[in-house]
Amino acid sequence: MLSKNRVIKSSLLLISTALIFTGCGGSSLAATPAAKPAPKVLPAWISAPLPSDNDKFMYGMSVESDREGAIKAALSDMIAKLGTTIESTYESNEEVQGAFVSSNVKNQIKSGVSKVKINNYKVIKSHKVSYREFAVMIETDKQKFVKGLKENLEVQKKSISQKYADLKGRDALTRYNTKKELSQSASELVSEVLIIAELDKSFNKKENLDFINKKEKEFLAESTSLKFFVSGNRKSAKFADSIKNYLAQNGYNVTSSKRNAVQIKINTTDRISGRIAILTVNVGVFDKKQRIGGKSVIVKERYNGSMASAYKNASIHLEQDIKSQGINEVIGINLKLD
Repeated sequence: MLSKNRVIKSSLLLISTALIFTGCGGSSLAATPAAKPAPKVLPAWISAPLPSDNDKFMYGMSVESDREGAIKAALSDMIAKLGTTIESTYESNEEVQGAFVSSNVKNQIKSGVSKVKINNYKVIKSHKVSYREFAVMIETDKQKFVKGLKENLEVQKKSISQKYADLKGRDALTRYNTKKELSQSASELVSEVLIIAELDKSFNKKENLDFINKKEKEFLAESTSLKFFVSGNRKSAKFADSIKNYLAQNGYNVTSSKRNAVQIKINTTDRISGRIAILTVNVGVFDKKQRIGGKSVIVKERYNGSMASAYKNASIHLEQDIKSQGINEVIGINLKLD
């Protein structure tokens, strides 16, 4: 008779064997497939048209790889819409076209609008679309935005006007350089003026465009009045010609009269050291009796027994230096070049 333990062991062995054969034989029932996750439903605002700008708010929306990038892109979208609207308004505005060259203004609009910063925005909707996509919608208070633009415009106009006032009694080159710089700064305000005018119909656009136009005309008048008289001693003739040619080729007025002209005076000395001719070209720049620049330039040339040949080569090399280094560096003049 089998012991109780042996009976239990035999029963367990039979059960295990049965289970193994059952597993090998397979089941007549098909395995139930795993349930697929439900597709993600995106918020309706992501695919819906962007809300239209109104009297109180402007809107922007974008989808980028992260939240910060999406906000920046949404702000750019808002600015781009402004630029498109302003360009369209400009093309049909004869008043603006009468004051400025059309192509220049269009370029200024594109450049200027792209630089406008919107700081008073808030994110009104955001959603993580996927692990590498983030969507945001932003809203900007139009009145606060316009107020900030107006305040910035007035600060810049005041700064330009003050710098013009500070030019009283300054020398001709300082007046020319500063008015050229301020004319450029004023012209960059065109896009800002047009943005404000587009968003605030009560804004005095003409008055502000006239301010910009006036600064441009003031610089043109200064540019017309700027004249150069170049002279030198007998040994300096070729150096004087090199300086005259450079100024004339770059659109500056070179005159034969000293009257009301910036004078560039050249005095050249020379000496021989072995087989080297050493030429010292002393340049002085004057406005009336005030010295406003100048420099001593030492030029060394091979001496073959002819000083005329040495001077000819020196003048060629000086002209090459002016072209490569700029006239300001070579002769010590302070002239704001294009």
